[in-house]
Amino acid sequence: MKKTLIPFMAMLGLAAFLVFSGDDTYAAGDDPFVGKAGPAFHVEDWISQVPDREGKYLLVDFWATWCGPCIRAIPHMNELHSEFKDELTVVGISNESRAKVESMKGPKMDYYSAIDTSGAMAGFFQIRSIPHVVLMDPEGTVLYKGHPAYLSAEKVSELIARN
Repeated sequence: MKKTLIPFMAMLGLAAFLVFSGDDTYAAGDDPFVGKAGPAFHVEDWISQVPDREGKYLLVDFWATWCGPCIRAIPHMNELHSEFKDELTVVGISNESRAKVESMKGPKMDYYSAIDTSGAMAGFFQIRSIPHVVLMDPEGTVLYKGHPAYLSAEKVSELIARN
């Protein structure tokens, strides 16, 4: 038993070393999309009016009416929309039908809203869970991709100031 346990522990230690000492790309919560060009912005249909995005940063919120965490994130997204309205366009995109999104009782989205039942934008970004947001600069470069709770107003200010 000891003869097989020692090599096993050595292999386990080596594996742990390789995993934890290797590339630290994700150490700070980075995503492989960050720093790269995003897709051409596309929605199937606008529920709100169409925003003027010319020269503005774009914050896309992938969400759904059935998603509790998405609903709880709406007030935070409203705050970001309000605080950065001159330099940032916030758009919530659901892959649900227009009727489903319009039937949502609350909370009210103060930012722009659209549907994309084909999931083209979400598919490009490989969104596997929601809520999920992507922040892009006016040229379409991805600055942030992740959960909206980790995108504070301070972080948005920092990302805008840096770019």
